[in-house]
Amino acid sequence: MNLISGELVEIYIAEGTTMGKVRVGGAFMRVPLTFLMETKVGDKILMESGVAISKVEVENLQEQ
Repeated sequence: MNLISGELVEIYIAEGTTMGKVRVGGAFMRVPLTFLMETKVGDKILMESGVAISKVEVENLQEQ
């Protein structure tokens, strides 16, 4: 499993699917938000195989 975290910077609809533009380091990824319909711009999310799978809570990031 190769998890990647990033910041959601845009939410949009493409071909009937809710998509997100996610900042990962200095690059951007476009990923489906099918499993994370409650996310909003500014949220930190985890992605696996190009799909957003989980929202990351800020307090969890500070512990690491």
